[in-house]
Amino acid sequence: MEKLVDNMSLHLVQALILAAVADGEIQEEERLLLQIYKAKNPLFKNLPQSVFDDAQISLFNKASNGLKPKHIIEELGENLSQHEKEVAFSLANEICSSNHEIDDSEKEILNQMKNSWKLSAKVINAVELSAKLRYGL
Repeated sequence: MEKLVDNMSLHLVQALILAAVADGEIQEEERLLLQIYKAKNPLFKNLPQSVFDDAQISLFNKASNGLKPKHIIEELGENLSQHEKEVAFSLANEICSSNHEIDDSEKEILNQMKNSWKLSAKVINAVELSAKLRYGL
């Protein structure tokens, strides 16, 4: 059972990192939020550093082999329940919003998550309204 939890966690972490690097770099706000998630979020706080390292290596290898973000998102979705997809989208949106702007490449990643994972309008609207209110987006 622990391996299943590790795999689910690995996929959630990959979604967060993918969102953070969508614009080509991890901004300081994004880096700090990732650290807070790792330290405080119940989904991540008990994970060893190796899960975060494995997620980064896996994403790097996929991108190096020519896998486009759209396909990475589709693959991640195959390994997450609908609820986990909603959580991943919410946290990814938070990461992208944390520097008070969402650039086009980040919007593309978030839109691909919405479409590929068939997220409900209710969830999307709630997540986007929350970010708008908190970050002025």
